[in-house]
Amino acid sequence: RRRMEAGEFNTVTDLAKAVGLAERHVSRQLRLAYLAPGVLKRLVYKREVPAVTLLKLTDVAALPWHEQPERVFD
Repeated sequence: RRRMEAGEFNTVTDLAKAVGLAERHVSRQLRLAYLAPGVLKRLVYKREVPAVTLLKLTDVAALPWHEQPERVFD
């Protein structure tokens, strides 16, 4: 995410090629960067188990931050 925001890469395709990963994988990982800070804190620091799969978690990242916790942990 930082490398994209810094302008180092213009597209996800460029970033994926540079790091040697599939574009789909990089795109999915980038979406996780937009999870609400509170959700990330619960997942990383408190190590709470989400009620959704990793794939669903990437979909949740597109929701407004205030809606994410109930979708991830309930």
